Amino acid sequence: MSKSFDKGRIVKNSIYLYVRMLFTMWLNLYATRLTLTNLGIEDMGVYSVIGSIVTLFTMFTGGITNAVQRFVTFEMGLKDGQPNKVFCSSLNVIFILSVLMVVVLEVGGLWMLNHKVNIPEDSRDASFWVFQLSVLTCIVNTISIPYNALIIAHEKMDAFSIISIVQVVLNFFAAYCLSFFADNRLLIYAVMLAAASLFVRILYQMYCHQKFEEAKYRWEIDWGRLKEIGRFTGVSSVSSFLQVFATYGINIVMNVIFGVTINAVYEIAIKLKLSFISFAQNILKAISPQITKTYANHEFDKFNKLITTGSKFQVILLLFIYIPFVFRAEYIIRLWLGEVPQYVVPYSIIAVTISVIYAVLEPVRSGVIATNRIKKFMLYPDTFYLLVLPLIYFVCNATKEPLYLMICILIMELLACIYRAYYAMIACKITIKTVIRKILCPCFNVFISSFIFCYLISRYFPESLTGLLGLLIVNCLFLMVAVYFMALTVEEKKYILQIVKKVNHFRI
Repeated sequence: MSKSFDKGRIVKNSIYLYVRMLFTMWLNLYATRLTLTNLGIEDMGVYSVIGSIVTLFTMFTGGITNAVQRFVTFEMGLKDGQPNKVFCSSLNVIFILSVLMVVVLEVGGLWMLNHKVNIPEDSRDASFWVFQLSVLTCIVNTISIPYNALIIAHEKMDAFSIISIVQVVLNFFAAYCLSFFADNRLLIYAVMLAAASLFVRILYQMYCHQKFEEAKYRWEIDWGRLKEIGRFTGVSSVSSFLQVFATYGINIVMNVIFGVTINAVYEIAIKLKLSFISFAQNILKAISPQITKTYANHEFDKFNKLITTGSKFQVILLLFIYIPFVFRAEYIIRLWLGEVPQYVVPYSIIAVTISVIYAVLEPVRSGVIATNRIKKFMLYPDTFYLLVLPLIYFVCNATKEPLYLMICILIMELLACIYRAYYAMIACKITIKTVIRKILCPCFNVFISSFIFCYLISRYFPESLTGLLGLLIVNCLFLMVAVYFMALTVEEKKYILQIVKKVNHFRI
């Protein structure tokens, strides 16, 4: 078995990431409840809007993240690769860009905060300092990009899991400690989050310098590789800009038409969506480096197999929590938040539905990034998605109904994803027949059978914690059977049976 393709390593890393997920998902959701309780819905909306402003002016960091991750991993996949040159060149350029980011944020970002955003008067003074701390957090996270890339490229998911758990614990601690302060909670929250980001940044750097030779720093810029990285970053950054512009625009339309209350509702729904996506992305994090490495080694059969299998299992894993959530959304959100603001339930159901759509696409995205054929895959659908802004503006102005806003977003997300999937099949040389047979049909069969089953049995479980746990367990058992008979290939069944035998032998 080649070094770039290792089933055992995928399984081991998936386990590390699921342990991380089980801990961080619950803690993140509970931290959101504490934040909503301690900040109030208006200050939470203010924090969300300020975060959107900072993200708008730093949209190219997403492109840098994708580029550095791709090229570091690609170099490690080559027999004669030089990942240290990519690491040092990337880090040195990021230092320079960070200075420019601060200048742009302090000029353009502050102007937008002071003149274009609807913020309550009693939060105006705090919003300035929250903005400054958000800028600091953004710069710290940007400088961490090459170090994160090294950890993922080396597939050290145990370290990645531990450090990310530390960050989630610190963020939770920040939300919890707000209850001990009577005044200036918004500012105190921003200070604690900035301190947590700085501490985690130090942890990443210490670990990488201790474990990886590629992290040895020197002032060096490989202009040849940097030019190639720059082209990738340029396309990816334009894509990030379009996505951030759309996200920021959605927040602004909400803010102008409905006020900060709907901003906070939307933020809650997005947090839930991201939590659902993180549940399924454990497999992506485990297989993504191997997708890039197999492509670098020209192992195209394994490359395509990783993409199709990863897409299938991401969707299936998400169904384990998505289907029960649909039937118990209001009760789950009440457990999470205590008091359920208006529109949170429908917003959340639509948001997590979007997460299922993304789950299909993420391994495919990794495959396209590995091929470096990203221009049409990223720019065309992101440009098309901008139509969501005039659509929601006119629909919301005409109806004054916030629910239609999320329906418009869902439709546009679905159309953009259909195009991405079509182009990805061309870039990765995967046939439509393969996608239908290996991804869509198995996932659809499992979804329909489990959805009908959960609908039938949900009426027999009360809306209580015991009833919710019962529904989750019964649905989980049914899904496991459905997946085994409807979604697994003969080879996958044999591999799972081998793992079960090993576990039983270990117990004996």
